[in-house]
Amino acid sequence: MFNRFVRFVAYRPGWVLAMHAALGLFFAAQMVDIRTLAPRLRIQTEAEKVLPAGGEYREFYSHFQDLFGSYEMVFVGVVGADAITPEGLRLIRRLTWRFGQIDGVRRVLSLSNAPGVRSDQDGVMIAPAFDEAPEDAEELARIRSRILGDPMHVGNLVSSDGQATVLLVYPEEMSELEFRRRGIDQEIERVAREEVGDRARVLVVGNPTLKAVIGRIVLRDVALLLPLGFVFMALIACYSFRSARGVAVPLLSIIVAQLWTAGAMVLFDRSLNLVTFVVPILTNAVAFAYSVHVVSEHDHALRKGNLGGDAASLALKQVAFPVFLTAITTAAGFLSLCASRLPAIREFGAFCVVGVLSSLVASLTLAPAILSLTGRRRPSGTESEESRIERLASRVAAFDLRHRRVLLLAGAAVTVLAVVGVTRIQVSTSFVANLPPSHPVREASDAFDRELGGCTSFHVVVETDSRDAFKQPENLEELRSLQIWLDSQPEVGKTTSFADYLMVVNRAFHDGDPDYFSIPERKQTISQFLFFLWSDGLKDLVTTDYSAAHIMVRGRSVNSEGINSFIDRVEARLRELPEPFVGHITGDTVLVGRTMDEIAWGQAVSLSGAILIIFVILLAYFRSFRIALLALIPNTLPVTVYFGTLGLTGVTLNPLTSLIACVVLGIAVDDTIHFMVRFREKADELGDESQAVIAALRSVARPVTSTTAALCAGFLVLAASGLRQMVEFSVLASCMLVFAWLVDVTFTPALCARLGVASKAPGPEREAGSG
Repeated sequence: MFNRFVRFVAYRPGWVLAMHAALGLFFAAQMVDIRTLAPRLRIQTEAEKVLPAGGEYREFYSHFQDLFGSYEMVFVGVVGADAITPEGLRLIRRLTWRFGQIDGVRRVLSLSNAPGVRSDQDGVMIAPAFDEAPEDAEELARIRSRILGDPMHVGNLVSSDGQATVLLVYPEEMSELEFRRRGIDQEIERVAREEVGDRARVLVVGNPTLKAVIGRIVLRDVALLLPLGFVFMALIACYSFRSARGVAVPLLSIIVAQLWTAGAMVLFDRSLNLVTFVVPILTNAVAFAYSVHVVSEHDHALRKGNLGGDAASLALKQVAFPVFLTAITTAAGFLSLCASRLPAIREFGAFCVVGVLSSLVASLTLAPAILSLTGRRRPSGTESEESRIERLASRVAAFDLRHRRVLLLAGAAVTVLAVVGVTRIQVSTSFVANLPPSHPVREASDAFDRELGGCTSFHVVVETDSRDAFKQPENLEELRSLQIWLDSQPEVGKTTSFADYLMVVNRAFHDGDPDYFSIPERKQTISQFLFFLWSDGLKDLVTTDYSAAHIMVRGRSVNSEGINSFIDRVEARLRELPEPFVGHITGDTVLVGRTMDEIAWGQAVSLSGAILIIFVILLAYFRSFRIALLALIPNTLPVTVYFGTLGLTGVTLNPLTSLIACVVLGIAVDDTIHFMVRFREKADELGDESQAVIAALRSVARPVTSTTAALCAGFLVLAASGLRQMVEFSVLASCMLVFAWLVDVTFTPALCARLGVASKAPGPEREAGSG
């Protein structure tokens, strides 16, 4: 059956190309909406994709949203000018009105419209802090006193010294894609800068803004970096093969694999996100690597005098089995990522499998078919280049044989050092920290942390099973005690609760006497206050049946390790609440912090699964438990060194860097298998393992080196990304692939020669040799 497949591909290339054209048209049709010609592959950066799909934290967050609604907002800070002046108050009114006119904004909250408690000769009322900006100094002083004396305003809408004000802009319910498409964050910033001018600094931050900015960076990266990677691979192919055929075949294989993979994403209604964005880069690299092995073997066949279909047939028979085996093991490595609890990582694993298998099909069908049509004469000007590479490979192989013991000991020493580094790994995620320090949104976030108490939201909810529980003074005192404790935490900039409101009302009913800035002593008094002075803003702080209360917490940006430390302390404090209170901390920030455990757990499961699957595949090929186990060593060594590097350099394990281990394992096994298959074939042919090491390394040196260079180029283009984690991914992945290449040209040959991989167990050498 295999021989029939080879004959069909090599001698019926027209049929193969026709089938690829039909499939290409099918997948291209999936990529574009026929009616509007709009692309159907979406790019989304929702935090949802890198958060656990279920679990107690997710479930309670949904419950919290049912109770108190959504808290997606854009923070607009105006810093560096006194907000409580006639000019400052007029500015706040203008900004509030203009923000409210922006298409897609449903609500704006500022000092000009936020309900507050006011008392005058007519009594106590709920109204904004001011009606019009006064010119009278005495009235202005009263407004200043009213604003700065209201804990519902200070720290939320104005700084304690009045030198900064904050406006909260609430977008309508819409997708992150729609928010970014409308440019709502950009319009908010444009309006703010137009109104404020040079009088003060403008800071625009918040989750919607952050996601929109990251989405635009990803869009730019896709448009720029994918073509750039394509160009780099073309240059490497040109240098390696010095022929139009040697450049065109790998690039056409890449195009086919990319089209199939992207088409599959559309068919399954999936989008590119902060993690799956790497899939096209990886598909570029894998498709190039597989097709280069085919082109390299085809050149060997041409130099031996074979032409046309004969050369394509011989090349396909020689490389089909090792390419197939490497693709299956690589796919197995990525398939293990589907065990992750994070949707983005599951999708990354699944579509990497599609990309690898698409690359396999393109390399074993499209590539030899094109070579069959174009390989009508021997390559010119390549023999001296080939001899130089082979001579260098021979010298490296001789070095490996002479120093095999030293190389194996060096591998063991590196492993020990890496294990030390593994113990120092830090797991962390932060969306804001993903931006470079000089990015305006990152700078605005840092400024909010320093000057306005932060823009990171936490939500503490205290529930009971009885109505009117939070009309009871003793329960409100418990809530107030919890709030005071939260205020004492270093991560917290400001807290607001239902208790604050009642304390302000109580003081207002006693002519502003500070001694009455406390919770009323009687339930009846509290009920009367709420009956006469109910405000819709209280729905954010207490349920309508008064059985659950919400403490709004604004904190400073910290990484997920710091977030988790804070969450742990809060949860310990909530466990101290007396019955019948039950407390929870929730919010997007909490979910992000708790992904650390999911990342660590997913890394352990996916790597274990990948290693087990690869071991089973190697065992099926080598038919020896011992040899299959030894074959794992060169593949797991780069993975161990990678984790050690994380620990020793301080780079954190995050959703993106957690992928590198499986990427390195899945790709490193390719070169190892190519060498070992060729080594066993040569050992069987020559009857001498030392000579087999030299012959095998000479045979695979050029394709292995070319593919490593291409893989590194493919990943290094990500170093031009605007996202810090993408840059870390790029550099680390490239460094680990270079290390894996060094292992395969030094450590692996030494291991094979030292431990007798070829002679100790039977194996399908003939099968490998014939495809």
